[in-house]
Amino acid sequence: MILQGLNFEHDAKTVRNSHLCPGDRKPAFVFDLDGIINHTTSVQDGLLIRGRTKDSLIDPRTIEYLVELSGYIDLFVATGRSQSTAIDFKKHFTDAGLQISGWIFEHGAVVAGCPKWTETVLGVINLNVIHRQAKKIVQEHGLPIDVECYRHDHKGFLLYSANSPLAAEHLLSCLSNVLGKHFRTIVGSRKIAIIPKLGDKFTAFQANFGTDYFIAFAAGDATDDLTLLQHAAFPLTLAGASHLVQKYINKRGGFLSEKSGHEGIAEILEITLDRAAKNISGLSAPGHRLPYEEIETFRPSRCAYLDNLFINSAYPKEKPDIIYARKLCARLDLGKKLVLEIRMRDWGGEVKPLRSLLKVLVPLIPYAKWRLVFRPERLGVNNLKNFQAVADKLQEFMEMPDGGSRFTCPGVPGTPDNPENSTATLLMYDHPDDMAPWYDHAATRLIISYPERIRTWFINPMFLKIADVFDAANIVKKSSSPVQLAGSNTMMAANVISGLDIQIAVQGFYRLSDFLDTLIIAPRVVTNTRRNQMIHDALQAIGEEMIFFSKLQKHDKPRVLFVDTYGDLCRLYANCRITYLGGGFDARKRGFDPMESLTAKVPVILGPVYDFNRIAVDSLKNTGWINVLNKKTSAPDDFVDTAKRILSFPPELNTLKQFTEERSLDPLRAAIEVLTDLCASFNRSVLNT
Repeated sequence: MILQGLNFEHDAKTVRNSHLCPGDRKPAFVFDLDGIINHTTSVQDGLLIRGRTKDSLIDPRTIEYLVELSGYIDLFVATGRSQSTAIDFKKHFTDAGLQISGWIFEHGAVVAGCPKWTETVLGVINLNVIHRQAKKIVQEHGLPIDVECYRHDHKGFLLYSANSPLAAEHLLSCLSNVLGKHFRTIVGSRKIAIIPKLGDKFTAFQANFGTDYFIAFAAGDATDDLTLLQHAAFPLTLAGASHLVQKYINKRGGFLSEKSGHEGIAEILEITLDRAAKNISGLSAPGHRLPYEEIETFRPSRCAYLDNLFINSAYPKEKPDIIYARKLCARLDLGKKLVLEIRMRDWGGEVKPLRSLLKVLVPLIPYAKWRLVFRPERLGVNNLKNFQAVADKLQEFMEMPDGGSRFTCPGVPGTPDNPENSTATLLMYDHPDDMAPWYDHAATRLIISYPERIRTWFINPMFLKIADVFDAANIVKKSSSPVQLAGSNTMMAANVISGLDIQIAVQGFYRLSDFLDTLIIAPRVVTNTRRNQMIHDALQAIGEEMIFFSKLQKHDKPRVLFVDTYGDLCRLYANCRITYLGGGFDARKRGFDPMESLTAKVPVILGPVYDFNRIAVDSLKNTGWINVLNKKTSAPDDFVDTAKRILSFPPELNTLKQFTEERSLDPLRAAIEVLTDLCASFNRSVLNT
């Protein structure tokens, strides 16, 4: 949509009839209600909006602004409220003579006067089935949640009352198999919303009004307003809005009022009125990626729930029986007629847990064939350009006892012919999007059966990355001679992705000059020129120059080594005393895996987002081997303080050794469960047909 050169004339009729956008569509102002129009703070002569738990008020000035604004542009409401709970708003608007051109209710699941839209949103979804399941879960688990209080007010989504965010997340976790990928969820301080994904405010606007209108202005304060704000030519919000909304408005170049409440909406409407009543141009085109992962996957209540799961999860201490495993394999005829399909996100970090599993299963079922399948949109062309890349990484496993290749990779150039249909499927995804809707059930477990498919298991790659630690240690020992650095006290800054990561790494190195004499800095993507320039500028500011690893000469002894290659960090860790691991302040990146540093016996400091390997972090974060920086605002100072403590008093090596030895048997534990189920599922006659 091209929105450059929008012109809003003073005359209202001219505005309504002018051709301001491709397709001859008219401009619209779409706004939320609660948190935008009405507020719980008192105001003189405020107009009452009744609430179930707390009443709120509309400032009469807000109504006056809206009435004046409606003379220049058509107004639309997009709210989470239902038609019955928006009665007070309608009355106040009607009394003031304010005309609203369209009402979107229930987070976009209902549009006034358009019953077929709700039918479209629900489609194959049956809210009654989900509601019955929710009632059953609440009763069985004794959750402090009222599932009936809002039941009859809403037609297009489910709204429940819960005073405990952890209880809310518990309910949603138990409902995950029923919800699937058809719903999004919102957890507030007192409410739980389960909303069909088609019930989106912008989608509802576009489907029902998009032929005649485009969104010139949008005002919202919550995450469910983000798609409206994304597609608005000029988005607006106020102080007190969701931090994600404020962050997005700033990125878009919209308007963020520094005021909250009644004063904040007054300023928003003043700005909108001023722009709508004057000749203006240069409104920004819709765009910018929305922070969807941050909305649901990493919302604070869900993170707290996952933390609680990890605290309460029990790790199996019993030693798996290798003799029993061999008996199972004999019953399976050493894997003849077996085709095991491994599904992964892409070919990168996932190869480490795959190798860990293969080291156990290939000797047990040497005649089984393996099909490696990657998500098509994440094939990883930079990491896996042809089948030779697989052969290079899995070379000791490639050949079958009777010749031929053990592996095929559908879609990868040069792959051998695909074998017959899969006997079983092993999922090794490490991302919530790939594992949904049962991520919460699987996150703390080594292996779990897929709830809806037979002979399908999820094997948690986070466990297997730890189990591979001894193999990784051997790689370090076998690597080429150590790099000559300026001194023996070296800091690693790995997977640096953001300005904050750069600040922590560079300023931290500068402030730790009494402890450190060399910095190795490795950005996550070495070809990001903008980030590389930021690193160069930050180093220049402290009087340091960097040497590229790819251009390092034998006689060079750099104080700052910039790693501009892939695959070399493993041997570089051997030079280090401490690691700062980037990505821990970015919910999109989810932090990165600390095991490579720990394999080299180098303690790690990282940010509060570490979903990439919760097993390692939650197991070691109180031992000194892994240290979490919790506050973004004080992260640089906290890093320096933590680093000084670690460098002065290194953590106990026995703690790390005990942890890795316990986890080293995880691949065998996973293998035994898979093989046991396969033996139960198939008899010998089936396997030999």
